[in-house]
Formats: sequence, structure tokens, C-alpha cells
Amino acid sequence: MRRSWALVIGTIVASAVVAYFAIKATSPRAPVIPVPTYEPYTAQIQPLFDRRCVACHACFDAPCQLNLQSFDGADRGANKTIVYRPERITSIPPTRMFQDARTTAEWRTKFDFFPVVDHKQGQANVDTSILYHLVQQRRREAKATPLDASTHHVCPRTNVELDGMLRAEPEVGMPFGFPPLSDDETARLADWVRSGAGAPMPIATSTIAQSEVSKWESFLDADDVKTRTFARYIYEHLFFAHVQFGAAPGEWFRLVRSRTAAPAPIDEIATVRPYDDPQVAYVHYRFRRLTETLVVKTHIPYRLDDAKLARLRALFVDSSWGDKKIEAPSYAPEVATNPFIAFQSIPARSRYQFLLDDAHYHVKTFIHGPVCKGAVALDVIDEQFLIFFLAPESDPSVTDASFLPRVSSYLAIPAQGGDGIEAFYERFRLRELEYLKARAAMRRDAPVPGRALTDLWNGNLDSVLTVYRHFDNAYVLRGPIGGVPKTAWVMDYPIFERMYYDLVAGFDVFGNVVHQIATRRYMNLLRIEAEDELLMFVPGAQRKRIRDEWYRGHGVAQLVDVADPFFGGPEPAIRYDDPAQAKEELVRKAVAQYRGDHEPIQWNDVAIEGDDSRARFERSARAIVNRPAPFVRVLPDAALLRVRVPTGDDLVYTLVRNRAHKNIDFMFLENEFLEPEKDTLNIVRGVAVSRPNMFFTVATNDVSKFIGDFAALAPDDGSYRHFIERFAIRRGDPRFWETSDFFNDAFVKAAPDEAGIIDLTRYAND
Repeated sequence: MRRSWALVIGTIVASAVVAYFAIKATSPRAPVIPVPTYEPYTAQIQPLFDRRCVACHACFDAPCQLNLQSFDGADRGANKTIVYRPERITSIPPTRMFQDARTTAEWRTKFDFFPVVDHKQGQANVDTSILYHLVQQRRREAKATPLDASTHHVCPRTNVELDGMLRAEPEVGMPFGFPPLSDDETARLADWVRSGAGAPMPIATSTIAQSEVSKWESFLDADDVKTRTFARYIYEHLFFAHVQFGAAPGEWFRLVRSRTAAPAPIDEIATVRPYDDPQVAYVHYRFRRLTETLVVKTHIPYRLDDAKLARLRALFVDSSWGDKKIEAPSYAPEVATNPFIAFQSIPARSRYQFLLDDAHYHVKTFIHGPVCKGAVALDVIDEQFLIFFLAPESDPSVTDASFLPRVSSYLAIPAQGGDGIEAFYERFRLRELEYLKARAAMRRDAPVPGRALTDLWNGNLDSVLTVYRHFDNAYVLRGPIGGVPKTAWVMDYPIFERMYYDLVAGFDVFGNVVHQIATRRYMNLLRIEAEDELLMFVPGAQRKRIRDEWYRGHGVAQLVDVADPFFGGPEPAIRYDDPAQAKEELVRKAVAQYRGDHEPIQWNDVAIEGDDSRARFERSARAIVNRPAPFVRVLPDAALLRVRVPTGDDLVYTLVRNRAHKNIDFMFLENEFLEPEKDTLNIVRGVAVSRPNMFFTVATNDVSKFIGDFAALAPDDGSYRHFIERFAIRRGDPRFWETSDFFNDAFVKAAPDEAGIIDLTRYAND
């Protein structure tokens, strides 16, 4: 009986399935609306997005994942999933533009993106366009609102949902929290939407750039094991780079892995991490043209030219790799996640020198690489510090060929465990301790002289870097800027390489809470290790005192001594005039040998000569920098200042509030260890922030008033409100977009290779 009923049910189900597919096969499919072209797009629409929208709608932190850096992003549309949710239990699929899907249809079906404009012709598109409705809503509700675009996400999927949202929150029109588009800008947008929201004409790559691409692809695609090994090493360090060829400025590319070789079209292999198994027998390294607007928070330029080609040949092709047989690295996680194992065939000197040659780029990837922001990640670093590098000839991991192979298993990073419990931080901390013990034993068993100033690398203008942290974003500058900091780092090869693989190559912004916490905590170890390397340059009697100053708070220094012990080393070969001020003396001595220019405002031993507008402003600015004062406590993290000069060639500075911390050893407790009474101000030439909190503007004949009023600011007395009324540009100020445009244009003019659109998601709500 059961078999009979089973047969009947099976027959019914089978019949239903057959009928369903028969109906589906004969039913008309949803019409596919072709994407029209809109010839004025490049000249009229993308510049509009760049000027008014990309400041918020870029990268993974774009509200609703609506990325307006390109037509492709606008056409892809929006998504309700929030990428920046580090507390999530499970990882989410990556949604990287131009990588994880290739067509708008794929974004819609695979990742559930939905349109904000359609390709219908005429008024119907204007009536149904979510994007256009939000623009019009802002014009209707144009008053300034305290709306934080970084946290306030409203993602209506339909017009019904949009209407309900606007009734509840009429202030959420676009641009969120900022002045509305002008009549001309709105008309341009309406014309584009009404015409079918068409695509731009294809961007042509110049003949010179094509020639450069062919030359470099041939270099990286040679079919021998040596090339395959070093090409993979280079790719893993450049996969976030925006590559520009010296012979073709202004055209940008990404280095990608492809299933196809030139001249066939690129078939990119999109993996979460650059060392993930590509699942093909042979990988080809290709250069894919960038077709999106650059934004400063993710722009990491890297220059390739004939000099760089010769340098890479010298480091990797012509150098001796020893007598051992070279074997291409495995993609097994225990190998691929650990560069000291994967690339052990390549001489450590070649690898380290590759990092040093472009240290500014590589450190910048820590800040601008796989994340667009990161308060939890960035609370592992101080507000301002300098980075020095150990010279290769003074680094035992480079000079002793047997050392790294002996300790390579101790140098694994949490990404080896992926998103699972295997990535738990504690096991990697224990490995780090074993590495430090092995290094201390090597120093003890093979005594070396104490550190000297010549042990600090001084090979080019990247030999000293300055890092500024502005809450959930940071910025890296060449040279010593800001005066003597609370702390500084000395990075050797193992520290440098592990930071890169922990924060960049091994990090997944779409990962889960285990991965996020493990990455952050491991970086804490590496920062302490870099600080301890600095201590090797100061007298032994001063090391614990200095270290304890970095880790203050009830029991914190003792906890750090136990959890992250300092193993010490020989006395330095450096003469100090006042050992009690050894850290300050060391930094000044190290800075003095820097080959480049020294900024003059904070380093008051640098003469400011002349009587032009810049010299007069910078001499005046010295009165308020690098000293704790009440006026600092009213300032936001970072602001951009425009100094108007009579010639019209206005000056740009970044005002930086350096928040003082008792220590930065704990996650989520930053406010408990702040010391606002010790906060100081730095004033830095040019743009030194990707997310400014405020714009200030002052005329040169008003500088004395500006500096005087600045110095008189005090918390809670209303003085700051009057100050910003006179000198600041509020969100609702009619001059806001004009000022924003000025800073973006000035950035391009001053640093065309480094510049990108400045982010506004942290702009002050006042």
C-alpha cells in the first residue's frame, strides 16, 4: 500500500515538474531593455556624480552600496546589506565593483542589487527613478540637517517604500545632509534619466599605455619557475595598487590574475585574497584599465616605468637565489598565507628591498587598502607617529640566510585560519612569543654591536614616514612631519611583511567577527614589536621607563610586560647628551639625516624665510602648534584650511587634532584612556586627511585674527560656535560646494598622482 501511494505521489510530482518547465519554456521572458549610450555622460553626468555624490557614494562604505564612481556602479544600483558590520557571526560574499560580478544582471540576480535608475525612455524613467526622486526631495527640504551619511542608511527598493520613507524622514533627500543640487545640475541629471540613463562611450586606452601594458605583461608572464615565483610575489603586493605607467600619465590600471594570456580579453580570477587558489593550472598577470573615479580613501598609486623594470630585474631576475631547486609556491592555506614559507626561495634581501623602495606605497596599503574606514582597526595606532626602517645590512633576518627558515612557522598570521575558530588570536600570539624568544637567542648567541644611527635605512625619500590617525581613518605622508611624537616605530623585514599580510593581503572586510578581532589584535603585537625595535636604539636604563610611558593606566604597563615582554639587547652605539630625553634625542638625530625637506611649522629649528603669504602664515601658526591647550579640545579630528591670497593661488593646510592616549592596547575602550588635556594641534601643508570634519577659510589679511581667536577657544563657553560662524563652512552654507570643489581641485593641482575625491561622510554635524 505504501509503495502504491509513493508511486502515485511520485507520478503527481513528476507531472507537476514537467508541466512547470513546459509552461516556463513557452512563457514570454521579461523583456531585456538594452542599455542606451548617452554621449554627454562623460562630460556632464560623471563629473556631476564626482562633485556632488562620490564624496559619500564610493567604496564599500557607500550608503546602500550605491557606488557612483562610474556608470557601472550607478547602473548596478543599491543593496540593503551593510558591509561594515564587524560583529557579524558569518562572513558575507564580497561585492567589489568590476570583480565579483561582470554585468548589471549578474549583480541583480546573484547579489540582490536593485535599480535606482531604469533604462526606460521619457518621463516614465524620471517618475520612477529612486535616485532622481531623492535629488528632488533634497531640493524641497533644503535646510541643513544633522544627518550622518556614514551611519544613516535609507535604502528604498521601490517607489512605494520610498514614499513611505520620505513621509517619515523628509530630510533624507540627496545629497544627504548637504546643500541640494543647483538648477543646472538637476536639469543635467533629469536629461540623462529621461533619455534612458545611458552609458558613456567606451574609454580608449592610448597606444603608449597599450605598449607599456604589453611590455610589463611579457615581463611577468614568462614561463619559468623563477618568474612564476617572483611575479606572484609582486602581484600579491600590488593587487590593491592603482598602477600608472610613467610613459602614460593619467591612465590607471589594476594588476589582476587572468585565465587568459594577452592578446585575448582578460578573464579575471576574482578571489577574496590575492593568494587564494585560482583553481587554474596557469595564471596570467594582466593589467586591467580602471574606469572609475579615484577617491582618496582608496587611491594607492604605484608607478611603473623603465627604471622600475630595471630595478625589479636586478632584485629578482639577476640576483642569485642559491643552489636549492626553485619550486613554485603551493596555494595550500598553510603555505600561501605565510610569505616567509611561500616565498622562501626568493632571497630575503630582494623581498625587503622591494618593500623599502616603495615604503610609502606599502604602508599606505595598510591605511587605504582593503578597507574604506575602520575605527576598530585604527584604534591600534597612535594619533601621530613616525616610521623608520632597519637597514637591510643591519637586519639579521636578511643577513643570516638560516634565520627565517628556522622561524618561519612562528610568523604565521591569523588569516591562515580564515573566518573560523582556527583564526583565534591567542594561538598566533604564542607563536609570536616563540619568534621573539628565537630572535633574542640569536642576538645572545651571536653577539652584535649595539644599534647605531647608520642602522636606520636612508635610501630614499620613503625612509621616514609620518602617519596621522583621524578616528576611523588615517593618512600616510612622506618625511618627518609634526615634530617629535609620543612614539615611533622601527620596522624590520619580518615586521613589515607581516603587517602587510595581516592588514592587507590577508584581511577581508566582508569577514566575520573572529577574523576582524584576530586581525586587529595581531596588529597590536606587531606595533609593540616595532616600538620595541625603536627602544633598541636608546640606553638600556631608559627602555622600561619609555615603554611604561606608552602603556599607562592602572596595571596596563605590568599587563603589557607579561603579555608582550621586551627581550632587550645590547647597549646602543649612540651618544646621548641627556639620557633622560633619549627618545626625543634619537628622533631628532634620525630626522636630521633624512634626505628630503623638513616641514617647518612643527620643527621650529627649521627656518621659515621670506615674506610671502605662506611664510607669514606659517610663522604665525607656530604659536598654536604642538602644545597642550584648551583650544585644542574643541576641535574635530581633522579639518582643511584655505588661506586666501591676493594672487588667487590660495594655500591649503590640514589642521590635525592629535588626541593623547594613556595607551592604545585595548579594543572598544578608547574613551577610557583618552587624555584630552594633553591633546595637541598640528598644522600640515596640503591635504593630509581623506575624511575632513570641517572646512575653514581665512584671508591673508585676517590670519592674525584667525590665530588669535583660535588660541582663545575654550570648551563649553560658546567661543567655538562664534569661531566657526566666522571662519568655517557649515553643511548648509551656500558656499559649501564651492569650497568642496576648491579643495578637490587644489589637491589635484598640488599632487596629481596622489589626489582623489575627498570623502565627506565624517563632515561635522553642527
